Amino acid sequence: MNKETLEKSAELIKILRKKLGSINIDDLKEPHYTDAEEMQRCNDAEIFYEKYMKPVLKSLEQEQLEWIGQKALNNDHLVFGRGTINGIYLIMDWFEKKVARSRSRFQTEEKPLPGEAP
Repeated sequence: MNKETLEKSAELIKILRKKLGSINIDDLKEPHYTDAEEMQRCNDAEIFYEKYMKPVLKSLEQEQLEWIGQKALNNDHLVFGRGTINGIYLIMDWFEKKVARSRSRFQTEEKPLPGEAP
């Protein structure tokens, strides 16, 4: 997926969450940190997420999806299961946001090659 498609998808998810009565990760009011402190938090989050949390959350997501598809007995089970998945996705969204910020320190502005138009 390209960056534009990802941004549009993220915006659509925000709208859908609001319509369905859920919060978005952007609704979270985090304490104010200096830029250096925030970057350190993002770096720490990236390490912890990639090594420990992401595999667990992916496994929980898969188990919950399978349970909804195979064992949900009624609409209440379905709604509760979907809410559980939304919670998993909110946690993943928070970590992915921190990971993106952490990785941004390595990204440089793309410059055209000699002879290419800017």
